[in-house]
Amino acid sequence: MGRILTRWRALINPTGRARATLRTVQPAHPVLQHPVLQVEPTDHCNLSCRMCAPHHQRWETVHGVPKGFLDPALWARVVDGLVADGVVFDHIIFQWLGDPSLHPALSELVGLAARSLAAQVGYLRVDTNGILLSGARMDALVDAVVGSSLPLLMVFTVDAHSPEVYADVKGSNSLALVRRNVRRLLRRRRQRGARVNVQIQFVVQPGNAHELAPFLSYWSDLLNCQGGSDWHDEIMFKRLSVGGGAVGQAQADALYETATAGVPTGRVGDVSVRRWERRPWQRDDGHDEQPRTACPGLWLTPVIRQDGHLLMCCADLHSELDLGDLSEHSFASLWQGRDATRQRLAHLDGRFEGVCKGCGGINWYSLSDARAEQARARGRALKLCE
Repeated sequence: MGRILTRWRALINPTGRARATLRTVQPAHPVLQHPVLQVEPTDHCNLSCRMCAPHHQRWETVHGVPKGFLDPALWARVVDGLVADGVVFDHIIFQWLGDPSLHPALSELVGLAARSLAAQVGYLRVDTNGILLSGARMDALVDAVVGSSLPLLMVFTVDAHSPEVYADVKGSNSLALVRRNVRRLLRRRRQRGARVNVQIQFVVQPGNAHELAPFLSYWSDLLNCQGGSDWHDEIMFKRLSVGGGAVGQAQADALYETATAGVPTGRVGDVSVRRWERRPWQRDDGHDEQPRTACPGLWLTPVIRQDGHLLMCCADLHSELDLGDLSEHSFASLWQGRDATRQRLAHLDGRFEGVCKGCGGINWYSLSDARAEQARARGRALKLCE
């Protein structure tokens, strides 16, 4: 873990203090040493993006439980347990199936992690549409990480260049507000010398694929003007993920390849332009001939739901792989417990049941042989296998 943390802490910030930087936000190598924890501040959302079935279709519940907000006191207890058990993560993402900006105490959640988990986490990340992070709320979020050795990556899902296309794909006429809020963030981080990097995302989908060039031009100009070499800012073009590799994924991938074929990647001034190269799913409607392998999600993508339950996989929208309540159990006891180990062993034996049976298996991380053997060793220790 020391080498990972050194990577983030190597450079100098605008005030001359040691600062962290993010050279990539998708892992440079798809085999992670440590899991990526997703923490869901809320499963409410203020948009109805076409690519997001739960909110576009107005599901009454997202996970099969009432919608809600993560209790800061519960998150504090979870963090205390992570510290006590020495649990290590590559990074923590504050977002799952809602927008974290709706949580009134978002800066408090992030700040607690920044203060308490610096020795156990590479960096913190918030994924948001940015609509509600204006004025004092944006300032509070930046200030939450000032003084921490952990950098914060702010990911803004924008997905459009023109107001008309934004309204079409996002379901709201809020593009001008988002741009204003991002500019506020860029100014605030410079004023405070904060370790806050920015990624602007564009998920390619029907209705917006023609706007890649002006999108890139606008955001690269802004980030170069108001950012600079003291931070690592990115523009990321991403593939659309369709229902765990369901019908439509191959078509979405084809659109992505065509639309991004001419996008220049690499450095544009001080801004990094990146394409998400890996397909979202191991298997999909265009790649269903290959044999299914154990899904790395069961090892690498734990999720803390807004009510404090720990889930095994970020692709499990309906919470079938619910390991238990973190108000009653520690993360370590559940993540290495019987239910989690039993599910991993089933995958290693080629048995895919329940939600896993209809899923293509996440493809943005890979499962190492060492991690698979650790699961078998844990199974033997728990007398779940020989």
